[in-house]
Amino acid sequence: MISKPIYTIINECLAKLGFTFQFLGEAETCRSCPSLKACLGRLEIDEYYTITNVMTNKLECKLCEERAVVVQVKPLPRDLAVNSSSAVVGTTIRIREANDVPCRDNCLCLPDNIKTGKYYIVKKLIKKTCDCPIYSSRSLVEVEPA
Repeated sequence: MISKPIYTIINECLAKLGFTFQFLGEAETCRSCPSLKACLGRLEIDEYYTITNVMTNKLECKLCEERAVVVQVKPLPRDLAVNSSSAVVGTTIRIREANDVPCRDNCLCLPDNIKTGKYYIVKKLIKKTCDCPIYSSRSLVEVEPA
């Protein structure tokens, strides 16, 4: 499954390949901008993105108070422990709430950067077996939002 590219507009001095940022939502200044939909339309609040391509298109940005450029971004991959039967590259999984499970703070079954109710695509199998004190038969995979 090939996902549609995501484009946004970013401060010219930050527009470098590999630069990572967290989208925290639109600023008050952005609400009246004619480029709002093109700039923030496909970004999700609290998601981390990395720049994969810097375009030549430049424009003035009221928020940055300087020139900005169009960049292509992709959500940052993250590690997740899943049921071994779901650890297949290309599989789309939905994250469910772990009810009454006494997981540790650094538990990979439901880490902080994974949102319940959201769909993720398995991009890579990192480790076929993953130690988990609660669940048996877990695998460690790299996922991206679907």
